[in-house]
Amino acid sequence: MVGVIGSMAATMLFQGADFFVKETNRQGFVSESRIAFWKLMRESQSQSGPASFVQSDQNSIFLKNARNIDKDFQLVSPSNFNMRIGSANYSPLSSSIAALNSNGFFYYDNSFNLISPMVSGMSIDQANSVHLLRLEMKFKRDQDELSLKSFIFPNNFRFGQKMSYHD
Repeated sequence: MVGVIGSMAATMLFQGADFFVKETNRQGFVSESRIAFWKLMRESQSQSGPASFVQSDQNSIFLKNARNIDKDFQLVSPSNFNMRIGSANYSPLSSSIAALNSNGFFYYDNSFNLISPMVSGMSIDQANSVHLLRLEMKFKRDQDELSLKSFIFPNNFRFGQKMSYHD
């Protein structure tokens, strides 16, 4: 009798521990994905101006903040979302990106027309016409999938031409 009750109790404890570990891993996945996405959103909002988007495309985005620090983000197949500050090496923000299923980065002009970057990235004329970003990223780990999307209007953008009194 004691053996039967003991084996049932051990099975229940094992199942509870297994459920706890799986749920903790799921929470870690969601946190990692949200932090990586929010980091890109925050950095995009502090963009110094549209000219910094030169060479950006659907899978990579080049930013320069108000302190003139370069920050690059890239979606790399099959599952890495990386960031680089200045000329340092890329470091991973997430290893759970579904790069093949993520639509990536989209750029719009002031008439909300989609700007299609060239194969080598945006030209200076295309970069100067960017006024709005759209981010669409999917993160996947095991059976869990998280899709995050956002439009971003960078705070430091200026409308119109820079005048002499802006300095």
